[in-house]
Amino acid sequence: MAIKKENRIDRRSAIKTAVTISSGIGASLISSQARAREEKNIQKMQSKGETFSPIESSNPLNAKIITFTTVSKDVDKSIEFYRDIIGMTVQEDTYLPKNVSSIDGIGHSDRRHVILTMPESPRSAAVRILEAPPSATAIRPRPESGPMDPGLLVMEGSTKDPAVSYHTLATAKVPMISPPRYYYFRNTMWKRDIDVMSYSPFGPGGEQLFLTANIRNDRPKREFPGLHGGFSNAAITSLDQRPVNDFFEKSLGLKRTSQMECYQKNTNELIGAPEETYFLWGNIGSGVSIEVWEVKASSGIIYPCALNKTGLAMLTIKVDDLSKCREMCYKSGIKPIAEGALPNQVNKKPNGFMLRGAVGEIFEIIQS
Repeated sequence: MAIKKENRIDRRSAIKTAVTISSGIGASLISSQARAREEKNIQKMQSKGETFSPIESSNPLNAKIITFTTVSKDVDKSIEFYRDIIGMTVQEDTYLPKNVSSIDGIGHSDRRHVILTMPESPRSAAVRILEAPPSATAIRPRPESGPMDPGLLVMEGSTKDPAVSYHTLATAKVPMISPPRYYYFRNTMWKRDIDVMSYSPFGPGGEQLFLTANIRNDRPKREFPGLHGGFSNAAITSLDQRPVNDFFEKSLGLKRTSQMECYQKNTNELIGAPEETYFLWGNIGSGVSIEVWEVKASSGIIYPCALNKTGLAMLTIKVDDLSKCREMCYKSGIKPIAEGALPNQVNKKPNGFMLRGAVGEIFEIIQS
């Protein structure tokens, strides 16, 4: 009779199996302990980046541009441009007092000083015209310089009708980059799209301007009666926005509130940039009226602003608390480049100081 074989493990096989299982458990335990040691030895590193600020907390000192300073070799021609073509009113035509500021390039007395305002346009800042020294050169020489070069680029104003505005300036033989160009930005951060036409002329001192019209059919009611509404906004270009943003936050508490991308032929054409230029742009703070552009370019030249050269030279910014602003600058290691401030449309002897921005700009900071 055949004997049935049973499925059983003899003593030798059992020992071998136990050793194999035990080895697997041990290897797994060693591997787990190694991983634990490795994780313990890894140092956690925090990565910091930039965020966008809510509008309500983006401008703690209520900073606002109140004056654009231009330097011109022909003061009378500059007055005629801003008064007769743009429609501004001369508030002051005098000479700078002695020791008004310690900034380099301001000179002493007998330098002509003109202030123009747009009284019927409440959002408009003043334009200050300083007489240039006879040997003055341009801050941003053309055609060598352009929007690819970091620094204070333009002062932006408004118009009701870009076609009529352009024809008015062209008739007066004002130099311009191009006729008006239409462009559009979808701004989901503001929940308000930008649908405008603009063109870029040059003032008699060589300062680059924007004149812009909102052409949306649901645009807000215009606050000025004439063709032009004065100037209220400044654009600063950079190849890296981070030091610019950092300067404004440390010195004035201003935080970035929005950013959009621009890769539009029309926009590049009207500012004088190459057709394929790509840049990011957006606002810092709420109500201060400053845009920061980051142009995607490999290199550029910084042309530092100066009060003894021609063109757009300085922005005057008022703040609610000048002492607080000065304290913020001191704590951040930002040293004033000068003490004192030039006369403006609301104060003949303003209390203030001057700063040099991250890309060569000059800011005159005064008490509101």
